Amino acid sequence: MNQIFATAFQGLFLYLGLALLVAVLLGVLRSPRFKGWRGERTVQNTIRKQLNPLVYVDLHNVTLPTADGSTQIDHLIFSPYGLFVLETKNYQGWIFGSERQSQWTQQIFKKRSRFQNPLRQNYKHTKAIQELLGVAPEHVHSVIAFVGDCEFKTEMPPQVTRGDGFVSHIQSFTQRVWSPEQMQELLDKLEAVRLQPGRATDKQHVAHVKELQAAKLQPKPKMQSKTPARPKPEPVAEPVKPPPPDVVDILLEPVAAAMVELPVDVPPERAAPVPDRTLAAVKRMNEVRECPQCTWPLRKLVMQRGPLAGQGVWRCTNTAACSFVQEEASHS
Repeated sequence: MNQIFATAFQGLFLYLGLALLVAVLLGVLRSPRFKGWRGERTVQNTIRKQLNPLVYVDLHNVTLPTADGSTQIDHLIFSPYGLFVLETKNYQGWIFGSERQSQWTQQIFKKRSRFQNPLRQNYKHTKAIQELLGVAPEHVHSVIAFVGDCEFKTEMPPQVTRGDGFVSHIQSFTQRVWSPEQMQELLDKLEAVRLQPGRATDKQHVAHVKELQAAKLQPKPKMQSKTPARPKPEPVAEPVKPPPPDVVDILLEPVAAAMVELPVDVPPERAAPVPDRTLAAVKRMNEVRECPQCTWPLRKLVMQRGPLAGQGVWRCTNTAACSFVQEEASHS
């Protein structure tokens, strides 16, 4: 009986072990890293089968130093017709995108996912090649090679290819720009500046890519506006109601209104009589005196409060600079 249970448990453990192994294997096969490696191997095999090795020199997984770290190129193809920088994408389903879009879309049935525009991704690779090797931009060509069971659902530029279409695109360049000696010089330059191939270089590059991705996920600080902020208006103080005046001005009419011009050629006895109101105004005008201190006009006032309440006084109209006050009786 015990032997039967032991045999059953052994079979169960074997089954669980196989199931775990299959699960791990499926996880590896479905991982982006494995898909990328398989896509690169597919493109590499296609290059060596369909491009003449006497004309085209291919290099793979080339890691170059950059100002902010490093960049890794999937495939480099040197030829007399220019330098081709290949970026491999192993995708399935429908692919939507255009040359100017920052994000492209992959659709598998009803599931949609976005990925970076590979043309923009490969732009950094081409710029690094131009700077490190001193190659003119018109001699460096970006090529995107999609492999896998995928289909373009939007019109793509000619440098974005599917399957082995990148081969015919490369072969469409037929104008020679470099001699064999110049090609060899560029290859020697590349070998001198590229990072040493190996696991350590790949590990450092992967760490650099993770740092860049983490930096992109961090929230960007808000940019301050270049236009200066408008100053806040200062609070307007409420006007303070002044206390009632100690004096009342009795000269309510301007003295200039009391002036009357008489015709020169009219005898006094035939002149029309002057109204009493006008005479009173002229009399009031003649009563205006100058301040003995500042020569400003004096004004007759009636005090409302204090020991002189009800009495008339003469006060200088230049109240901001002169404080002359005189009782009416003492004025002459």
